[in-house]
Amino acid sequence: MRSGKAGSIVDKRAVLSRHKLFWEAPQAVLDRLALRAQPLTFRCGQRIFCRGDESHGLLAVVSGHVRISAPGPEGRSELVMNLIGPDEVFGEIALLDDGPRTADAIAATRCCLLLLERRDLLPLFDDFPVLAVRLLAILSGRLRRTSQQLTDQAFAGAEQRLAKVLITLAGGSDRDGTRVLTTQRELGHMVGLSREGTNRHLSAWQRKGYISLVPGACTIYDHKALRKIAQGHTASEI
Repeated sequence: MRSGKAGSIVDKRAVLSRHKLFWEAPQAVLDRLALRAQPLTFRCGQRIFCRGDESHGLLAVVSGHVRISAPGPEGRSELVMNLIGPDEVFGEIALLDDGPRTADAIAATRCCLLLLERRDLLPLFDDFPVLAVRLLAILSGRLRRTSQQLTDQAFAGAEQRLAKVLITLAGGSDRDGTRVLTTQRELGHMVGLSREGTNRHLSAWQRKGYISLVPGACTIYDHKALRKIAQGHTASEI
């Protein structure tokens, strides 16, 4: 992992208070975590950790998105299991059982994260049991999302999967003009397409005015059209 510029304790406390795990947490909890939280930054496509790596703790997303995936044999392919966005945490399985990482984590866009080490978090679960209950709820929700992601990989078409990912990376916003900072190669990884196949769909959408493309970024100009595609309509039907 590569550490980025450290933020102030006040800034880190504000960031942590927005995460679902720490909503309405006592000020004392946020102060303790902010004191020890380590800021990290990753560029698009950079690996955060690999399956089998030793766990150093829980990671909280400040900005950007992280792709959680399982590599295929000899690294020829991968199965994308989840996409983690701002104000979410990941790495919870290894945190709870102190085992190795169960999947790869790669920056799907430029990411800013906070690392919360296991030795700092576990004592808080003893002092404030509600945090442990909330972490289990987050883990359950993550499993539901993973089930949906795997269902999409098995049954949804490539165009539908690509539209869903773009909407997710846009933060669920319906505001036209939203810019998504990620590469076409990374988008292809997330939906199980080659870069060429990804470019074919994106270029078709650009010709229709749904999006515009520049190297390393995509701007969405017609969220309504992308949502219809995500629901199973083809671009030719819109």
